[in-house]
Order: sequence, then C-alpha cells, then structure tokens
Amino acid sequence: MRLAASVLGAFLGLASLAASASAMELKGTTVILIHGKAGGQGPLQPLAAALKAEGANVVLPLMSWRSGYRTYEQTLGEVQAAVQRARAADAARVVLMGHSLGANISMGYAARSGGVAAVVALAPGHRPAFIVSLTQDSLDRAKAMVAAGRGGEKASFLDFNQGRVFPVTTTAEAYVSFFDPSGPAASAAQGNGVGGPLLWVIGTGDKPAMNDRAPYSRGTRIQVSAGHPDTPRVAVRQVIDWLRAQ
Repeated sequence: MRLAASVLGAFLGLASLAASASAMELKGTTVILIHGKAGGQGPLQPLAAALKAEGANVVLPLMSWRSGYRTYEQTLGEVQAAVQRARAADAARVVLMGHSLGANISMGYAARSGGVAAVVALAPGHRPAFIVSLTQDSLDRAKAMVAAGRGGEKASFLDFNQGRVFPVTTTAEAYVSFFDPSGPAASAAQGNGVGGPLLWVIGTGDKPAMNDRAPYSRGTRIQVSAGHPDTPRVAVRQVIDWLRAQ
C-alpha cells in the first residue's frame, strides 16, 4: 500500500514538473504585440495573458497612429525602440505580432531591419492597393503638398478601416507613406522581404483578408472562425502552438 502510494506520488510529482516545464516553454522569448488602427490593445489582451502563462515576456506598445500618422519610417522607429529594449533586457529571441495595421508594421519592420525570430500577422489589414479607390483624392492632394515642399504640413485626409471612411489629421508626407499603393505600407502588406518564419492568421469572417490571397505565397497560413476584431482572441491556441514549434 505504501509502495503504491509512493509510486503514485512520484508519478504526480513528475506530471506536475512536466506541466510546469510546458507552461514555461516560451521563457526567454519577448513578444512585441502591436495593436491595430481601431480597438487599441483590448483585442490583444487574451493573447497577451496566454503568452505570459507560457513564460513569454509581452510588450504592448501604444502606437502613435492613435492620434494621427507619423511617417512609415518613423513608425518603424517606434518598433525599433521596443526591440532594442527587449534586447537590452537579454531576451533570447524577439517575436513581432501585430493585429490589422499592426500586422503591416510588424512585417514592414521585419523586412526592413530583420533580427526578429518570427512574425505573426493577425487579421492583417491596411492594404493601400485595395483602398486607394476611396482615398485617391486625399492621396493626390497629399502628393501635391509634398511636391510643393509642404510635406511637413498637417491637413485633413481620408482614412479607411473595416468598411468605414473617416477623416484623419496628419502630415502630407506621413499620409503618402501609409496610403501610396507603391509605398512602404503597400509592400509590407504583401509580406515582401520577411525572411524568417511568418504566420498569417485569417478569420473566416474577415472578408478583405479572406479574399486577398496573393500575400500568402510564403509562410504559414491558418484560418479561424472569427471576424476581424476577434481573430487574436480566437486564435490564441493556434498562435502559441505555432510559436512553440519555431
């Protein structure tokens, strides 16, 4: 009886150790979670909590586009600052995960600067080539301002997000960098230049992402039963399983 109890206790102890080890598989990994154009950090909180439970360090920077765009290059600088802080804290690896516009910026940074272990594009959004028919007048006006040497001036331009067109106040040069179909944001939307592991997470209810299959020629593409806003929450398990496998 005592022997059986001893064996059972040892088994439970090993099981507990195994569970603890499994829960810390992402220890040493810093995940920089970049929010989208609307909704802020709220849609990312369940994913952030799950990543922390796996042992990862999670950073959720507040991006400047909440109050108007900076240039695409300056916005990549915000990501650069978060990456540098992670490395200064001795992160063994740095992973970029972005939701919607945050996915665009994550891929843009990985393509431009490299040095990240993986990129996860959650409900990738902000495709200048797809929205230019709605923003062309604003883009033409912004380009004219840049050509006239007034690129640093602020004005009201049209923005687009999830079927809604609305005004945004920003500089002409910043607007062009984000909305020109031949600019850096358009290139990033296709995943161009991302050299390391790349995961596309697409909600079946996210029609623009579902219909735009061209970018998914490289990397891993998974679908989840979700719309655009809730893709990060619904895909928690799939994202973590993929990340643990890298």
